[in-house]
Amino acid sequence: MTRSEETLRFQRPDGTTVEAVVAERRDDPLPPSAPLTACRLVLEYADGTRQDVRHIAPPDRGAGGTRVGPDRELDAAYAALDNEILAGVRLSRFREPHPHPPSVSRLVGYDADGVRPYALLEPYRGRCVGAGSRILPGERARFQESLLTGLRWIGAAGIAHRALGPDSVHWDGSEAQITDFTSAAPLGVPREVAGAPPWQAPEQRPGGTAGTVTDRDDVWAAGRLIFFVITGTEPTGPDRLADDPELARVLAGVFGPPEHRPAVRELLARIGVADPIPRIPPPDAALQRGRDDFYTHRAYKHPETAARPVPEAPRTAGPSAPSWTPPSGPVPNPAPTGWVPAAPARRRKRRFGR
Repeated sequence: MTRSEETLRFQRPDGTTVEAVVAERRDDPLPPSAPLTACRLVLEYADGTRQDVRHIAPPDRGAGGTRVGPDRELDAAYAALDNEILAGVRLSRFREPHPHPPSVSRLVGYDADGVRPYALLEPYRGRCVGAGSRILPGERARFQESLLTGLRWIGAAGIAHRALGPDSVHWDGSEAQITDFTSAAPLGVPREVAGAPPWQAPEQRPGGTAGTVTDRDDVWAAGRLIFFVITGTEPTGPDRLADDPELARVLAGVFGPPEHRPAVRELLARIGVADPIPRIPPPDAALQRGRDDFYTHRAYKHPETAARPVPEAPRTAGPSAPSWTPPSGPVPNPAPTGWVPAAPARRRKRRFGR
């Protein structure tokens, strides 16, 4: 553990900018999501309050962040960081003014435009299910409820996690928490290969990524994880579900084609849990303008993300394009028509002068 006088200036998910001194820096006990790096920081704000956060960032490639030639690992790290930030901002904006759902990890702040961008997260709770976090028989119903509650919030905010599994879901004895949004994508964008076997849904596997991302792409992995936690084994076919009639009732249709899978809200109803989303307000004109502004700036800074001609550079008072500040209020679910995910190998042209 070391003490540092470094000052971080970052944006909150609500768009406000804050500064904090790094009072402590130490190793993170959890492995980072490759290819990102991670450490733990204690931040001290101007009013004297302190906050423990998890700092994730692309690997350091040397002074000034310069490089010569392609660096696919670094480009993949930037794409992963973007996914974590955009998912955190979307969820934060959507759930306001309600408290952050404890079943989903929380974005504290981010700097997406610095020489070495980063995101700050609240430390994850408990241990990941894949690390031997034991779930007792009396806790399994609560695991199902909290996992599906978190998944319902994610989908309602217009996000698909795309990498649910024992390493991205934590358990602290009373609540499941969905973490690691480095593979997340907005609903409505073209599907890409994501996740890892045996947890990735068929439509996320090589050769099967037709169509667009929906809020039911994560249902397959969630059902598989529920089966694993309750039985201690992995489902190998419909015959395994037949061994447990109650589990078969809860997971009916989960392992079918995405268009025929039950919605998360229906899965919650099957276990007697009310929909946790208090309301889903329709987008208004101001939100649509903010959303269009984000994609305009993003396409200007990263032309490969645009499916249409690159827009004219936004007007600014200074020499460089302004950073995007997310609009206030809930974020509408679908991605804009024509938007496609960024090509990781060509990310961050402005940052690296490529």
